[in-house]
Amino acid sequence: MRWPAAGARERGSAPIEAVIVVPLLLAFGLLFLAGARLSFADQKTDAAAQAAARAASLARTPGEGQSAAQQAAAGALASQQQECTDTSVTADTGGLAVPVGQVSQVTVTVACTVPIGDLLLVGGGPGTKTVTSTFTSVVDAYRERG
Repeated sequence: MRWPAAGARERGSAPIEAVIVVPLLLAFGLLFLAGARLSFADQKTDAAAQAAARAASLARTPGEGQSAAQQAAAGALASQQQECTDTSVTADTGGLAVPVGQVSQVTVTVACTVPIGDLLLVGGGPGTKTVTSTFTSVVDAYRERG
């Protein structure tokens, strides 16, 4: 009895290996892209929260602080080209109402909902992830307040 040559026995195994390996590599690549997108969004949301807290701490009244925080967060996210399907800015500006001479603070939380469903190959999807960042800024104790 004679065995077939080594190349003849393995004919047809390359397409089978490709069918198994290529989807796995694609899935790992898309998982990496989703992780990178969320990591960048987290960094940009941190920067937006910091800018919003700083802007709110410079305001004269709690109402102005709320408005300043909203505008600063929106501006920071837009300038960094961060795509958010939903953005939420919450500012605790009670520190702007304390009397002059007392140390106080302003805290701002920025939440950005990042789309990741478009990384799915089959028709996209509803996948989103919300990244949240909080930053606190000290209000100058001897600055005039309204």
